[in-house]
Amino acid sequence: MTAVLTLPNDWAALETESHLEWDLGSISNRREAIEFLLRFENRLCIYSGFVEKLYTSYSFVVPDEDRGSLTILPDERNWHDTLHDIPEEAVEETGIHIMPGETMGHAGLYLKVPGLNRLAGSKELPFREGLKELVARYRAAGDTFLPVLIKGDLREYESRLPSLHLHRIRLDRLEHLSVLSRQTIKGAIADHLIALFRDNS
Repeated sequence: MTAVLTLPNDWAALETESHLEWDLGSISNRREAIEFLLRFENRLCIYSGFVEKLYTSYSFVVPDEDRGSLTILPDERNWHDTLHDIPEEAVEETGIHIMPGETMGHAGLYLKVPGLNRLAGSKELPFREGLKELVARYRAAGDTFLPVLIKGDLREYESRLPSLHLHRIRLDRLEHLSVLSRQTIKGAIADHLIALFRDNS
């Protein structure tokens, strides 16, 4: 009961924490970058290493003025959708980027997928095709592709178009959690990914 009573204060404190504020100062086309990012609201989970939490239900709060940081606001009505005790060691870069198709002169979303080794070049694939390849690649390695966003993943790509770099959760580094907790994390990320896949059919 005590935890429930103090929960609103916890969420209010989170709203002002800098780990949930994304600085857009290095982005040249702020409006375009924000519009691109909004396409992924509640479609990709967001991880904060500062509090070791994964947010699966949230909103992007965009400042009215043409400056200032964009804030990630967790949904206080669905506090159970925030997953805890995920250390930074369990999150790693993938080298994978989501980009607007305009980068290659196409419509829709594209994935820039790195080669299997350093000698193999990366390739740009339509989002659905690229996602299928990534899922199969990780599965063949006995792993699971569980992409998340962290602060700083909104970047600029060629021609100053926005892109999202993807990190991923490694379940093999969450052995301190119960099997149920690991399955909950896996299921939450997978559900969001499936929704994004369907949105880009």
